[in-house]
Amino acid sequence: MPAFTGLRQHRAHIRAVLMLCPDMGFTLVIKNADRCPAICSYFNNTDFNGGIMLTYLINVTDDMLLVSLLLGVILAFMDHFGNAVEKIITRIGLLAGFVIAAVRSYITNTRRLVDGWKVGTYGYVVALTVFLILMVTLLILAKKFFSASEETKGVSASKTFVSVLGAGLIASYLYGTMPNVFAYPFKFDTGGNGVLSTDYLFRLGGYLLGIVICVVSAVAAYKLLSIAAKKGFEKLLSLSFFLVNILFAVNLFAKLMLILTPRKIIDSPALFNFAAASSNNSRLYTYAAFIILILIALFLWVKSHTVKEPYTTNAQHRKQRVLWRDAKRYTIVTALCFVMGILCTTLFVKMNTVVIKEAPVEETAIVKDSAGNDKELRVGLETVSDGHLHRFGYTTAEGYPTRFIVVLKQENTGNYGVGLDACEICGEAGYYENKDAQVVCKKCGVVMNKTTIGMKGGCNPIIIDYDIVDGDIIVPVEEMVKNQSRFKK
Repeated sequence: MPAFTGLRQHRAHIRAVLMLCPDMGFTLVIKNADRCPAICSYFNNTDFNGGIMLTYLINVTDDMLLVSLLLGVILAFMDHFGNAVEKIITRIGLLAGFVIAAVRSYITNTRRLVDGWKVGTYGYVVALTVFLILMVTLLILAKKFFSASEETKGVSASKTFVSVLGAGLIASYLYGTMPNVFAYPFKFDTGGNGVLSTDYLFRLGGYLLGIVICVVSAVAAYKLLSIAAKKGFEKLLSLSFFLVNILFAVNLFAKLMLILTPRKIIDSPALFNFAAASSNNSRLYTYAAFIILILIALFLWVKSHTVKEPYTTNAQHRKQRVLWRDAKRYTIVTALCFVMGILCTTLFVKMNTVVIKEAPVEETAIVKDSAGNDKELRVGLETVSDGHLHRFGYTTAEGYPTRFIVVLKQENTGNYGVGLDACEICGEAGYYENKDAQVVCKKCGVVMNKTTIGMKGGCNPIIIDYDIVDGDIIVPVEEMVKNQSRFKK
């Protein structure tokens, strides 16, 4: 159908969007840097480590910022309208989400039990569908029971149920978001330089700064809306609760359609176009949530200068003034977080854009067995003895475009590093060679120590069996077939 004609050329971008489902794979998206060559050239300088700091700052804010705002809004709503028990319930959901996400990230990244966590495409479809149903249920019940004028026994029980549902959604938000965030420190591979190296500290600095921005944004949203409710503007709290949740629900619905429509499970060009537009502009959801909060903040700022509240004692007057003062402060904090969020997703992205010159995928000599089947791949040593990174491709019988790399480790040694053009941490993103002839991971920017290529661990290429015979590097075809699922068709 015509609406699907652009699917193939945008497939890489679609996969990048599906990083919400980390086990489904990803592809690094390199944006054009020709619009700002001077800045890009400066940040691409291998002597400047700020680029990798920006990478983790951008990644963390992309992953966490919208969910952080959502959590701040939900907690403010639940705390204001709920009792002490319901507040405890929501905090349990918050704690459970962090713990489960941390456990998942630890098991996935240290024990390599990735297959144990995979649920497949349809598993994510079911999970997203259930998640959307629960969100709609929460919005309906919250509107009905938290706005009830009388606290009857039935209303109290229903509010407790809504709090349990809200706690479950909070835990789900964190479980869907935080494993990626918790996983970043496992990727701080600095080529053996250690945790006290500048490479590691820059990565850690960007990572922690991103977390700080997201946490401060959540606290600002929570405090701002709590003050609005205490000042009698409960409708503003309820309105922000419903609007921000609807934003998140629309975002999840678009991700669900991005899975279903390309596979023709739902054959709707209109829904596909909507999902594609949503994925291409996913940061707009975060901007919209910030704008809602900024408008409320500005409203409170104006009211702080115009409202004359009655009081009977000086202590009561001081309390009123403290609340208005706090409202002004959190207005400023919210605005600053909004500015930082925009910088992290616009200017910093442009500054951190890297122009990657990939080594071309070269052909290999294919040796067949007596039955005419592909048996082994041969690469002449004279082809790879120049010290540069070389990438070779082989398409398996099932149509998987597999790749492996070869690089001379040290001059005049005859030692070669051979492995897949993929790693256990960053998947099929692969490697490129920078201007200093260093092998670099395309996704996380880690510089490989050439002497360790061919060894297991970190962001090193996945090991494959090979042999050197009569001046040729020989890679058995069965090695490529065995690892074909690591590459996307």
